[in-house]
Amino acid sequence: MGCCTSSPHSRRKYRDPADLDEVVVPLREFGNYRNGTTNLVPDDIEGLPSTHNYKHLASDPDTLLYEAEIDQGHAFRCCQPWIAVVCLPYFWVWAAARGLGQVLAGCTCDEVVCWLRKEYSTRNFFRVYPNRIEFNVPKMRTPFGFLGCGSWNADNIITNPFDRGAFGFRRVKSGVCSLLLCIYPVFGETLARQRCQCNGSLWSGGCSSWWCDEWCCDMMCCTYRYKGLADADETAFAAGIALQAYFEGRKITREEMNKCLDHYHDNISERTDPEGRKRDVCCEPFYIPLCSCLCCYEYVCHPHRNVPFDEEDPLCTPELVEVYDKYKELRDKQVENYKQFTGPVRKSTCCRALGCRRLFGRRGFFFCTEGCNDPDSSCCSKKDGDPAPPFRYKDIDDINDASVVLRAVLGDPPLNVTYRGWQWDEVSNEFVLPSCKETNESLTNRSANIKSFRELRS
Repeated sequence: MGCCTSSPHSRRKYRDPADLDEVVVPLREFGNYRNGTTNLVPDDIEGLPSTHNYKHLASDPDTLLYEAEIDQGHAFRCCQPWIAVVCLPYFWVWAAARGLGQVLAGCTCDEVVCWLRKEYSTRNFFRVYPNRIEFNVPKMRTPFGFLGCGSWNADNIITNPFDRGAFGFRRVKSGVCSLLLCIYPVFGETLARQRCQCNGSLWSGGCSSWWCDEWCCDMMCCTYRYKGLADADETAFAAGIALQAYFEGRKITREEMNKCLDHYHDNISERTDPEGRKRDVCCEPFYIPLCSCLCCYEYVCHPHRNVPFDEEDPLCTPELVEVYDKYKELRDKQVENYKQFTGPVRKSTCCRALGCRRLFGRRGFFFCTEGCNDPDSSCCSKKDGDPAPPFRYKDIDDINDASVVLRAVLGDPPLNVTYRGWQWDEVSNEFVLPSCKETNESLTNRSANIKSFRELRS
């Protein structure tokens, strides 16, 4: 991966998607690092092929795998208390240094008035491809597009390739300015992309804990944030599936992505089963209640919008009516989701709003203390060469990362890909490590399959 070394060309060793036609087939192993919320990274991640060298990718890079739903309250993100900073003289010094035109280009007040009329709603997108993320947040051109004077809003399409800092995705629960008062997602939910491989626990003790997805990491520079999403959890899952397929060199299509999403909704998503798949928080059964901010979400950020022209007016075209009908459909759906799930479940208590699952340990309130002078920690028993030990506490996301879902829904990975590590055993209700015999048999069978594939191909 290009972001892991200063000379990517000299470190990449994987040439083809499955590398089965090479003289020496390099095994792509997973297991030396712990998994994050969505992904398990390969042991030699710097060896992955460039996402821009299309002939070395398994899937067609132009295949659209997933497009996220945009929250219709995204237009009101300028209505936040911290905007009052514009009244401070220090802000104007900064604005003069940067340039008034660039500062005004970031003003989103125009979207509050013209969210539908000037195509903001239809031109905002977040798309997942086999090798990258693409998103567009149109910006107003000053002064031409101010308050509806013409349609002078410019697209601002940004591409984030998977080989330039993508190690996993997750929903940001709190603590960022894209949320109202850093808590309420009334302008849409925020998705974080883990973009560095070195922000794990400082006291991992040789645990190879590639990262610990903690609350403070969401607020720091180690994540890149995408804003205004209607369902950041689903988007994180879809992006994680595409990223894991790139890690494996697995070919994936839009239909296969939809199968993985169906599996997510049926077995993993908390939204579709808030009671059965409830994520733990540290303070329950004791809690401090928190208001849901539903009124702001429903009546301020998601107002009713009507077609501004009479039916006989030539400007009232079928396309314009379709845009307003689509807005009404999405508004009703998103408001209902906030009423039924986001407000009463995610924002019902202070602990749920913060998202800390326990007081100490991984995803704890006091950062990641797992392995810190803890004799019972699995880190203490790890030896060199062993797979990364499991976490002390089992979370539903730990046993349903993208690597597990891909194997469960789409089958085994390419023949040269092997997973080793601890697995959750439903019988004993604990993590177990497959024996060396089972691992050796798996590698032997894989080598035999590669040989058979070569003979068949020749």
